[in-house]
Amino acid sequence: MSILRRFNTDKLVMIVLCLAAFFVNNSLFPVDGGEAKVLVTARDIIDGGNWLAPTMNGEPRLDKPPLASWVAAVVEQLHSNNISAQRTVAGVLGLAWTLYFFAFARYISRRRGFAEIATVVFITTYNIIYAGRIVERDIYGYAFMMMGIYYLMKMLFDNLYFAHPHKWRWALLAGLFMGLSLMGNGLVAAYAMLLPCVIAICLFRRPDMTGRWLPLLLLVVLAFLPYAVWAIYLHAHHPEAFGEAFGLFPLSGGERPWYYYWRFFAEMGIWTVFVLAALCFPYWRKRIRTRRVYRFTMVWLASALVLLTLSPRKEMSNLVALTPPCALAVTCVLHYFAERWPNEKLARRFFYFNGYLIALIMFGLPIFMWIRMFGRDLIDFGTTIFLWVFLWGIAVFTAVSTSRHDARGVVRGVAVLFFFVECFLLSPIVGVVGNSRKTSISLVNQVPEVRDMKFYHNQDGYQISKDCTINILDDSDGF
Repeated sequence: MSILRRFNTDKLVMIVLCLAAFFVNNSLFPVDGGEAKVLVTARDIIDGGNWLAPTMNGEPRLDKPPLASWVAAVVEQLHSNNISAQRTVAGVLGLAWTLYFFAFARYISRRRGFAEIATVVFITTYNIIYAGRIVERDIYGYAFMMMGIYYLMKMLFDNLYFAHPHKWRWALLAGLFMGLSLMGNGLVAAYAMLLPCVIAICLFRRPDMTGRWLPLLLLVVLAFLPYAVWAIYLHAHHPEAFGEAFGLFPLSGGERPWYYYWRFFAEMGIWTVFVLAALCFPYWRKRIRTRRVYRFTMVWLASALVLLTLSPRKEMSNLVALTPPCALAVTCVLHYFAERWPNEKLARRFFYFNGYLIALIMFGLPIFMWIRMFGRDLIDFGTTIFLWVFLWGIAVFTAVSTSRHDARGVVRGVAVLFFFVECFLLSPIVGVVGNSRKTSISLVNQVPEVRDMKFYHNQDGYQISKDCTINILDDSDGF
């Protein structure tokens, strides 16, 4: 009974969604380039014992702090050649990121219903699902930074809600997790996620710093101490790599235009139209009841977008940092419809358009399955019929929820859709989007320049496409 009181139905539902998003079928995705770098670096650590100055294929790999490679090396020693075990660590971080995002959303809104909608929006975005399924440094940086931001908020604002704010405890935890973030992915998460959030705090939720300067100093020291120790070590033993390792962003890639991130809203996938709607600040700022949260979120989002635009290197992977404020912005709009049905025709038409559009996408998925999956023998006829019935049932539920002005019903429909896809359709989807032009990596032996290099592959042979682009399926054995 105590467990049920502590973990209510809503939390259990969120944990189930996280298990489906990060753990179910977690070995299906082919290993991408960034993931392979972490895993090969981890094997070099095991072979050479270079924990503080890792290498990749014998060459220094010091462009980012080594926390991700350390964890991968430990997992490799415990479960050798097991990509599923490696990705389980990323899944745990994805789960922690989601739960702390829920706690953060509930803390700033003081509404459980708001936090529940925000978490479903957050966990049904492609960037978050993919980040929690691969062994890359991004998940370390952003997940730990979300934890640090949550405790930073508690340190700054607990005096508004509690008689004993425990500011030293929250400063200690915030500094610890921010330090892990810096050791996981360098300064990227601090620049793209923490700094915009601090800007929003200073503009709209300026705290009373009386008695908090010393805890804040403790936070900063704890956050930068391990990073500084590693920097001193590198400066003393590998001075040539110091500048590369401690640059905020690598300088390569600066040729991309300043408007490179103009389509950031499309990274939210099924919530794209809601993000575009939430950006209409003049319309929503006087209508949404959670006005302070909405304004805070919009400043956070705008600051993060500007800072990313000003960064020397622009990569789409950096847009993961925009997912939390985008999810909060979408939730402000959805919560507006969930609390009351608006009188404005424009708002009502917007809700109908989005709800029926999502339902239409769900109706179209079975047709896509028939053409792209059943036609390529990725699923059998009986499974196809079962999936058709289930998907159309979700589509009908979403359409009915839209017609009944039930915003939470639309959110639940999307959550069930993603749970269903992650559990039952992920394997055929990977078959659809995977590389169909594959040949053995043994052809690499015909290239004199790389004939003597060490490659990792599975027992059936690495696979590369005919245009010589490597497509890593596994990395268990070497030759």
